[in-house]
Amino acid sequence: MFEGFDISLTSVVLPYVGSDFGITTPALGRAVAAIAAGSIVAVFLIRLADRFGRRPILLIAAGGFSIGSLLTVLAPDIESYVAIQFVTRMLMVSLVSLAYLVVSETLPPPLRGRANGLLGAVASMGAALPFLMLKPALETEMGWRLLFVVGSAPLIILPLLFIRVKETPVWAEMQASNNNRITMRTEFVQLVTSKFRQRFAAMSALWFIINFASAAGTVFFTYYVTQERGWSTTELMAIAPLSLLGAFIGYIGAGALADWIGRRPTIASFLFLYGVLTLICYSAEDSAVITASFVGLQAMLGLWMICFTLNSELFPTELRAAANGWSHNMVGRWGAVVAPLLLGELSALLGGTASAAMALAVVPWLGIPLILFALPETKAIRLDEQP
Repeated sequence: MFEGFDISLTSVVLPYVGSDFGITTPALGRAVAAIAAGSIVAVFLIRLADRFGRRPILLIAAGGFSIGSLLTVLAPDIESYVAIQFVTRMLMVSLVSLAYLVVSETLPPPLRGRANGLLGAVASMGAALPFLMLKPALETEMGWRLLFVVGSAPLIILPLLFIRVKETPVWAEMQASNNNRITMRTEFVQLVTSKFRQRFAAMSALWFIINFASAAGTVFFTYYVTQERGWSTTELMAIAPLSLLGAFIGYIGAGALADWIGRRPTIASFLFLYGVLTLICYSAEDSAVITASFVGLQAMLGLWMICFTLNSELFPTELRAAANGWSHNMVGRWGAVVAPLLLGELSALLGGTASAAMALAVVPWLGIPLILFALPETKAIRLDEQP
């Protein structure tokens, strides 16, 4: 839940960070891109989960991102804000990747999609909270920084995670066979062998498209509605319950659909709708239409959960965390870096964030041929077997 809170927080406070630090829209785009680059560096932490286990790396990431959120409160300028959030993003991305991995490796195939859907739905609850809390926070002396204090709350529940989270059975079995001492170079060589090359390349491209589309469609939303549609913080608060409901239904629905009709048709459908809803959201003038389409975009983010599940099912245990790190973080997360950079520059060129977002709305459609023709269906696969 707090991972969802902190990820959402970056976009919610964007116009107020820009105002406090006195920077332009293109400069904000560069700042968001630099923070997103922390997602790429996360590969070096995620891959350690194949060597040392899922549990210890997950605990380090959970504690680390909470401390990073708290330290953000002290940032005196945009440079320090970006630096702290860069490290915090690295830890947050590692946390969510390992959380989905732990659930995928713990539960049987008939439950895996729905369980990960529930995990994503809880994250969506956290993602809605910054919208609800923004106005009260801005009325305090701390302003937007108060929200980052809230984002550090997982420090309180860290002892519970330490006690309750266990190592996954499939990793423990692999550890017993002493088959997990491989280098990054060896990992990459194995991922590009004929057995895994096509799925590795396709997943990397798919992750790039999803990261790009998600950033282009949501990161500048608060900036867009406050600066270009004249929304108040009260209107932002009003959208939060609807956004929460949409995201919750989207994640739960995505998990159920993925287990019912399969991973590929579910992802393809969500990608198509994401592009359509982005066009509607950023072209609309009416608040009700903007709200409805944004709620729809939140629901479509359920495709993240399906892709995490799919990524886990495509590769064997000894390469599973590494494959996620290489395809999602090392390659795919560049989409979250490129999108805000491009959106910031295009907004200056085209005369606004809305025009820039509409120009980039076609990107999710590029992932439909990839998922339908370059990747296998995996909904019934057992993770203790080679794919």
